[in-house]
Amino acid sequence: MTLDLTTAAERARLVADDVLFPAAQHTDTADQVPRENLDSLRDAGLNGLQGPTDVPGGLGADHSAARPIAEAVAGGCGATAFVWAQHHGAVRRCAGGEGPARDVWLPKLCDGSVLAGIGFAYLRRPGPAAVRATAVGDGWRIDGEAPWITGWGRADVFVIMARAEDGSVVTVMVDQPYERSELTAGPPQRLAAMGSTGTVALRFDALVLGANSVIGVQTSEAWSLRDRVGSALPPAAPLGIADRAVRLLSDTDRPTPLLASTRSHLTDALEARRRAADEVAGVVASVSAGEADPVGLESAILRGALERERGLDLARRATDALVAASGGGAMALSHPAQRLSREATFYLIQAQTGSLREATLARVARDPYP
Repeated sequence: MTLDLTTAAERARLVADDVLFPAAQHTDTADQVPRENLDSLRDAGLNGLQGPTDVPGGLGADHSAARPIAEAVAGGCGATAFVWAQHHGAVRRCAGGEGPARDVWLPKLCDGSVLAGIGFAYLRRPGPAAVRATAVGDGWRIDGEAPWITGWGRADVFVIMARAEDGSVVTVMVDQPYERSELTAGPPQRLAAMGSTGTVALRFDALVLGANSVIGVQTSEAWSLRDRVGSALPPAAPLGIADRAVRLLSDTDRPTPLLASTRSHLTDALEARRRAADEVAGVVASVSAGEADPVGLESAILRGALERERGLDLARRATDALVAASGGGAMALSHPAQRLSREATFYLIQAQTGSLREATLARVARDPYP
């Protein structure tokens, strides 16, 4: 029987509170996200969250339905949530593909038998393509270097996007990644946050993949539009971080009327951001379905960027409050306040585009103390 989304959300909260959060401080400083963390999400039936319902394990959640589930996981453990988020990016790309690899891999991704990573952020950069695709028979040869690939050492397969000579974007599935001599991974990146996510630079040296590995090919314009629309969706993770920080404020040993007022204010702000995020997701969905003109599209993207920034700001304010309320102990690596603060900072740059950067800088430039 297909898992309903209400039950999926309940399971996500249980896994986050009972499995992920109690181990989150250890996971934060570990070499790798523990396999048990990822298995707990798989066993809860959550790996096909945004997969189509006609595929075994696919729950068919749109962005709004997926939000509370992704929020819960992010509030449980940031590193686990980020590795897990890569899998869902791969599910969405595979579900939207038209190549033969879709039918082979999508059921395995959705039922949890395979965990995926994904690489594509480098496509947003100007200049020569970082990862290139060259047609070879009915398949493609992949060359170049992806500077950021997350989940190395944990993911079983990787969805990789590369730029062809005509500018189109080729999406392929790379299986058996650790057995391929054409792939060379650098050492794990030393990061201020998410250091246990297995994030590496990955080099491709004449990796030849046949037609059965092809998920799809898009024009540059089609890919760019999809990427801009996707980036306009406010991410759930900062709201999950804010939620965990607000909940922990209730557990501080220095209760004061001001602390209670702060907690109440942040709780109200969190609910407002959730409602607004879902409203934006609805607008973006209608735009992507072709129900808006180009002016409407740009308006939706701008609105999404602004709402995303508001969510990021809330995560920063909530974690600042938790650090301040926790006192000097918040700086200990064993304390969740400093970890949540670093994770909130991470989302200032994750999946950042020019419009998102401008929204952040515009907010910072507004002096709250005239």
